[in-house]
Amino acid sequence: MRRSLVVRGKRKVMVTLVVVAAVCLSAAAGVSASNTRAAGSCTATVKPKDVQVYFGVGSFSSEYWQEVLKGAKAVMASLGLKSHFHPYEDNFDGQKLLNTFTSILAKGGKGVALVADPASNAYTRPLVQLAQQSGARVVTLWNRPTEIHPWDTGGGCWVAHTAFDGVEGGIKNAQALFTALHGKGNITALLGIPDDPSAKQRLYGLKQELKAFPGITLLDSQVGHWQPTEAQQITQTWVGKYGSQINGIWTANDGMATGAVEALRSNSLNGKIPVTGSDGSRDVLQLIAQGDMLSTMAVDAYSQGAVAVALAYAATVGDINVSKLTHKQRDFFLKQTLVTKANVQAVLNAKFSAAKFNYTKLKKNFWYDVSTGINDATWIPNV
Repeated sequence: MRRSLVVRGKRKVMVTLVVVAAVCLSAAAGVSASNTRAAGSCTATVKPKDVQVYFGVGSFSSEYWQEVLKGAKAVMASLGLKSHFHPYEDNFDGQKLLNTFTSILAKGGKGVALVADPASNAYTRPLVQLAQQSGARVVTLWNRPTEIHPWDTGGGCWVAHTAFDGVEGGIKNAQALFTALHGKGNITALLGIPDDPSAKQRLYGLKQELKAFPGITLLDSQVGHWQPTEAQQITQTWVGKYGSQINGIWTANDGMATGAVEALRSNSLNGKIPVTGSDGSRDVLQLIAQGDMLSTMAVDAYSQGAVAVALAYAATVGDINVSKLTHKQRDFFLKQTLVTKANVQAVLNAKFSAAKFNYTKLKKNFWYDVSTGINDATWIPNV
């Protein structure tokens, strides 16, 4: 899929932490005195017409994020609040996201609901603290440090956190790849951002299956930062270095998978070396259908956007009381599906339905698409 910029080395990590701390102080200073008194007021509610939803995404050009926003917009349209929805692009920059939301909340957080991927774990707590400081509600996607949760951080302002289970995705794609290779051969792996939970989960899943398939050897692995262009360059280098030794390529997201396929195509190897992805983007589904890719783990991005906005809105108007929700209702994985050539046409034929994301319908069960609660033991595995 996705997402943020990698930070390498102790010195850069320390600089990042200092920057984050500075941003937090700036955010607090930017909130008015009246708004400071609102801190801890996350039980206050407003009328529907007074709700404003701000949604921070990594990239408007990403198919995944386009689908997330489409699901979110469907919810707001069903409420008659289409003009109350404001998407922002942060280009996977957590500091940019915080600066944007700090400016938005400068006049107060009453009636404000924030939804965003913080871009990396380093920015999740500052984002939640910013919401708490102003009394705004926040729902986070993807990035959450293991030690904090919606129920123990944010004073009730952090409504929920949601993601897709990367361990499951890493395992199922690896199983598909290793089975296609009949349990023998050499693979390379394109990895996501090192400190990103989903990147760590997917890599953990791959490593688990490597243990289960002793006939498979991992020749090389490189960080592709979720980016197609970088993945294409890495794969091109691999083809030159390893040549016919490469029997398959496992990738941590669809973006990098498309880059790998382009590199293979330039060497007349597309369709000959199986490639896996993760996210279920439409371009990758087409590649699977035509035989240039083996598999992807399809996430329901429409549902993720819709559920996140619906929960943020519900907490803001009082349709849910977050203090009465279970841990699973506030920190959860959504359902996903392994897609191969056997079922790709059915997935391609599925149509987006705005009616599915009608708020009145979702209100009957906001958690209709939940798979499991998030297990901290494997949330950010040691890989």
